[in-house]
Amino acid sequence: MVKTAWKQTKASDAVFWVLDASKCFLYGDYMPPSPELDGVSIGAVVEDSWWLHPELAEELAFLRKLKRSNMKVSVVLNKVDLLRDMAVDVEDFTLKMREQLSSDLGRTQDGEEILDNIWPTSVLKDPVSLAPIKRWLCENLPKQSPIYPLENISDVPARVVASEITREKLFGVLREEVPYHLTVVNAVWRQEPDGKLLLGQKVVVATEGQSRIVRAWLRQITEDAEREISGTLNFGRSVELHFQVQVDPKWAENEEYYEDVQGLLDRSGSLAFP
Repeated sequence: MVKTAWKQTKASDAVFWVLDASKCFLYGDYMPPSPELDGVSIGAVVEDSWWLHPELAEELAFLRKLKRSNMKVSVVLNKVDLLRDMAVDVEDFTLKMREQLSSDLGRTQDGEEILDNIWPTSVLKDPVSLAPIKRWLCENLPKQSPIYPLENISDVPARVVASEITREKLFGVLREEVPYHLTVVNAVWRQEPDGKLLLGQKVVVATEGQSRIVRAWLRQITEDAEREISGTLNFGRSVELHFQVQVDPKWAENEEYYEDVQGLLDRSGSLAFP
């Protein structure tokens, strides 16, 4: 999934990197750029020293990928309300982060700074702080006619919604590691003349143990999933769900599961899954 997301950045009009301001304040500046003794440098400069605290490992990985991408990046410095709770001057810290990020991200092959903008925000506590980002998007992104009809409430195809409804129901009953190691793929989608929807879905998991757990719960969630799919997608008409549980240890590394989000449909296949 992450690989697919990184591939899409090349075709993006804007790239945003969201950072947790409180993490940067608490764990940043962990190491000096070079070892010092009594204020005198005594060793070689350490690359990306500011991000080397273990709590910033994910941020460091993103930093290095962004440096290699040769694309301009805007940073959203979120959760600044936590800085205020720690009596940190948000404006001063934002200036420090701009200087640090500008230095660590470096420049593109054309000599331009990779860091384009930095916005301090608090999405949860201060939604108004997002206004500068929205304004920048309106002023800088390409203008075009709507891709989808204005009356549409979602750009998600019905088949995606159906698989996500089933996945959500499974997430609600499964515990520990299983929920996030499964995906749901529509294998059969058949509309009967009377409006009844016959839907066959494959639930893909990583291990045999997970498959046994999922099979045990599928009967429990089927009626609830059918009811929601009926009301959401089939105008209240009947829905009949059938499932097949499939084990694929490396499904999460298979790009097909992310590129074909509508499902690998087989209109001729049998709904009587083994």
